[in-house]
Amino acid sequence: MSKKINTTSIGLFIVTGVALGVTGLLLFSSSKMFSKSHNIIVYFNESLNGLNEGAPVKYRGVTVGSVKRVMVRYNQAANDLAMPVILEIDDKLVNQRLADAAGELFYTSSTEAQVREARIKAGLRASLQTESLVTGVLYVDIQTDPHAPPPVLHQLEPIYIELPTEPTKVQQLFNNLASLDIKSLQTNLDNLITRLDATVGELKMADINTGITNLLTSVNELVSNPDLTNALAALRPTLDEYRGAGQNLRSVLAPDSPVINGVDLTLEQLAGASQSVAALAEFLKQHPNALITGRELPKSKP
Repeated sequence: MSKKINTTSIGLFIVTGVALGVTGLLLFSSSKMFSKSHNIIVYFNESLNGLNEGAPVKYRGVTVGSVKRVMVRYNQAANDLAMPVILEIDDKLVNQRLADAAGELFYTSSTEAQVREARIKAGLRASLQTESLVTGVLYVDIQTDPHAPPPVLHQLEPIYIELPTEPTKVQQLFNNLASLDIKSLQTNLDNLITRLDATVGELKMADINTGITNLLTSVNELVSNPDLTNALAALRPTLDEYRGAGQNLRSVLAPDSPVINGVDLTLEQLAGASQSVAALAEFLKQHPNALITGRELPKSKP
């Protein structure tokens, strides 16, 4: 005889399992369930391939939220081809990690709107950045770029707070490369090479070589000319005479030469004579009649 199924136990088991599942979900789910968040919108002109919902949103490299929705069009002009992305900003993360910088992201009060507008004028922009060049996974980064292009807003109606965007450095590089006219560049390079070829051909290198050869021959003839050789040979005795005269003059002016000694002796005699003249002048100054009466002789004793 089979046992009767205990429906009460089965029901209790199911209820317990559901309760445990809900509890686990609450414990291990994202903190978004316990945190208030705000949405902002950004519009990108480049491809969004690699940007997935749930990708990080970072402010100057610090995670403050995640990508909520990636769209093709939303609340924009018919000829506007930019692609909108809604970002979910976590209030708790912003308050913990940005503090007073939180207002420039999503607060809607008039004061915070003025702060955000000033930050946008200063270069606050959102851009796509690469988590990995290998995988191509993207995230959204928000930061201030003083050299950012002028802000462009896309919403027809201000449903969300909108931040302007700017292309990434890599995207700018790709855009610059794509804008290059490679064919025209190649044509210009070919024309330049052709003109250089023609210019070199017009130089008449044979004539230039002949001219250089003639110049070297003339220099060689000048150097080997007998007249020049004789002139240099005749100049040598004259230079030797000047050299001898210089040596003689040096000997005459040497400190121990007879001439210098004679000059010294003469100067000494002149110095003695000048002293005698000075003494005579002093005597005449004191005895002006000496030249008339002569020197007074001493009187003889009686």
